[in-house]
Amino acid sequence: MKLSNITLISMMSLLMVACGGGGGSTSVPTPVAVIEEPAEPEIEEPVVVVEPELEPDPNAIYDTTAELVAAKSFLLEQEYELAVSYHNVDNRSAYVSVCTDFVEGPNGIKVNYNSCMLRTSINGAYSGTLTVANDQNRLVMAIWYLDDTKNPRYEIWDNDTDTDEVRKFEVN
Repeated sequence: MKLSNITLISMMSLLMVACGGGGGSTSVPTPVAVIEEPAEPEIEEPVVVVEPELEPDPNAIYDTTAELVAAKSFLLEQEYELAVSYHNVDNRSAYVSVCTDFVEGPNGIKVNYNSCMLRTSINGAYSGTLTVANDQNRLVMAIWYLDDTKNPRYEIWDNDTDTDEVRKFEVN
């Protein structure tokens, strides 16, 4: 009997604890959701900084490529077109060469004929177009008259034009 009394008392205690006793009803506050309207983003006006155009210094020495300055008209092209014309007024037979490697000195002009882009013989006028590497800014035209091979005529062309058009090397 002792065991049954202890079991009964234990069960009753558990039941009373499980029910939680009596009492009035209590209301649990319901959570209130606060909805915040997103603030309109502030649009900042872009600041336009106008930098003065720097003139490139052809003799400048730069430490990095970030320091290089190029004219706005400079195009990153490898070559340009050059219209070459020679107006042979006397209609003399001649041999014409257009070359890139030459030296001007006190004794005249010395031409490296291995650097010639054009070599042709003519009996009258000549007109043609050459494709020239973009790093070539000076060319020489050597005109050798076949009746006077000891005295060639030299004409020098300087690329001083910033243009998208075909450049011209005309000799009269």
